[in-house]
Amino acid sequence: MDNNTGKPLEDKPLDRFLNVMDAVASAGQPITMTDVAVICGLPVPTVHRLVAQLEERRLLKRFPGSKKLVVGLSLVQLGSAAVHSALRADQPHQILAALASAIGEHCQIGQRVDHDVVYVDAASSSRSQGLRFEPGRRSPMHCSSIGKLFLAEMSDSQFEQWLKHAKLNRETSATITSPKQLRVCIEQVRDEQWATSNEEVVTGVVGCAVPIHDQQGRLIAGLGIAAPSARVTFSQLMQFKSPMQQASIEIAQALISAA
Repeated sequence: MDNNTGKPLEDKPLDRFLNVMDAVASAGQPITMTDVAVICGLPVPTVHRLVAQLEERRLLKRFPGSKKLVVGLSLVQLGSAAVHSALRADQPHQILAALASAIGEHCQIGQRVDHDVVYVDAASSSRSQGLRFEPGRRSPMHCSSIGKLFLAEMSDSQFEQWLKHAKLNRETSATITSPKQLRVCIEQVRDEQWATSNEEVVTGVVGCAVPIHDQQGRLIAGLGIAAPSARVTFSQLMQFKSPMQQASIEIAQALISAA
């Protein structure tokens, strides 16, 4: 109950808007108005009215070729900004810095933005000076290790839809530009929950990444490292997998504690 009005909190207009957005965002796939109404316990006409206002503000939108609902650009940007801020908070950054110090390589956290990975935080050891993926820098999804994690998180249909519109540009001679080869690569990432990049983004740089999940098990970011192949061969990347997974768990727990 609200102390000022005596009404249940869920009956407030703002709560209705938030519940509708949460229902669409949590669905993980396009969802009908009727399904949203059932989840929120609201009449369908009410949901239509709320959705119309949310669409005007680009918080929700219709899935292409369908009347079903998905999150809109403004809601995606809001969520990304919130996660970005949380990941750069003191404790997650300390965990990232400790990992960089322990393994002696440049470490970074990245999120998906459209068809790219945007790095939101980074840490280097004294050994890794000169090789940096600083916050704000972008890398293509199809050839970066963090980007491959996000592709692997997609369903088969979502991945095929992404492939239809993606530009698989050749960044180096090692970049995977064949849809067939990329499908094989992404299937392996799904199986292993671990992604690598063998000089696919920058010649002479190898990298690997592990996922960072939220409480609901959704991928919110990737934790990656980048190292010069002259010092760390591609086959030697496996030595970093265990400490990276442990750091990923600790970062996720820090985010939960701060919520």
